[in-house]
Amino acid sequence: MSLPEPPSPSTSAPPPEVAFCLELGRAFQAYGIPAHRFEDALSRVCARLGLDGQFFGLPTAFFASLGQGEHHWTFIQRSPAGETNLEKLSDLQEMTDALIDGRMDAPEARDRVRAILSAPDRWGALLTVLCFGLGSAPAAMFFGGGWREMALTALLGAGVGLTVTLLGRRAGLARLVHPVAGVLVGFLAVAAAWRFPHVSPQVLTVAGLIVLVPGLRLVVSMNELATGNLVAGTARLVDTAMTFLSLGFGVALGQRLAGPLVDRALQGTPLPLPAWTAPPVLLVAAAALVVIFKARPRDLPAIFAACVLAFYGARQGAVLLGPQFGVGLGAFALGLGSNIYTRFRRRPSIVTLLPGLMVLVPGGLGLKGLEFIIQKQLVMGLDTAFQALFVAIALLTGLLLAQAAVQPRTAL
Repeated sequence: MSLPEPPSPSTSAPPPEVAFCLELGRAFQAYGIPAHRFEDALSRVCARLGLDGQFFGLPTAFFASLGQGEHHWTFIQRSPAGETNLEKLSDLQEMTDALIDGRMDAPEARDRVRAILSAPDRWGALLTVLCFGLGSAPAAMFFGGGWREMALTALLGAGVGLTVTLLGRRAGLARLVHPVAGVLVGFLAVAAAWRFPHVSPQVLTVAGLIVLVPGLRLVVSMNELATGNLVAGTARLVDTAMTFLSLGFGVALGQRLAGPLVDRALQGTPLPLPAWTAPPVLLVAAAALVVIFKARPRDLPAIFAACVLAFYGARQGAVLLGPQFGVGLGAFALGLGSNIYTRFRRRPSIVTLLPGLMVLVPGGLGLKGLEFIIQKQLVMGLDTAFQALFVAIALLTGLLLAQAAVQPRTAL
């Protein structure tokens, strides 16, 4: 009995639309789109292209089952997370909406995706390093520091930016960014507090590392868990915990290297700034975050408005409801404003959400809790860590309520 002949390549090879969906999925994951948004956007693209598509997104890979007529194909695509680039994410948003709305066909969309991914960085390395410092300095004010803390944090942040730029260029060294930056900031924060009076090393440490603290990933992972994407949410949550551990270990090692300076440095007390300094400091932070997160220059007004909304929303919420619940009110105001911006401008809500969350993220609390645990102060460490988790839940609740109040119209 003869075996049946295998199908000819012309009948078994997937059509070009399948390859395009996979390419688009890799592009989405390169910029950290949450799993539920990733799956929904690709499902809508498949429906537009006449494909039957089902997707299962993970932080570093995705499964795709694509069919057309009697033929069906299943793929596993490995796509490690890339950099944060709000400009390219906005371009992908516009291309995806144009494709779904029928204003662009698949070949044009494929060429557009490749052009977006291959486009050079708008901001140079030197300006990025400078903006790491300018973006870290306002965090010192948010944590109760004064002019001294802001000036010293700007130097520490620039050092972190230089570390990210130098080590991030090579795949083998990119994993060392967090522990190396932790050692650098942990040592220099203690040394600066020893040298200058009225300077808090804790404020310098947390503010100097604030850009690297994975507060956004913590909120995204909680969002994925809340929307039923349990595998993706758990994986991203574990990745967030590993980043905290890398930063905390680096800080502890840097402080240990500082040795005899620690006892004298801990005596410093910060001198807070007056309330009128908040708006100009927020403007500086917004301008720096445009460069750090690689947004478009014309996004600066919207990003500044998001930072102001988050900052004063959380402040007013703390007065009315207490500090933990106040962060939730700030997140609700930020999410509501971002969704309204998305509906009118058809831009990804993450363009304003990400910078605004930098004002709200519980990463500072989480890092301080890890420091307490490393120093064997377990009760204080666990208490601070649970506060960070509670703040993260309050953030997520505020964002989910904003999502229910105003639904964005875009795919991402």
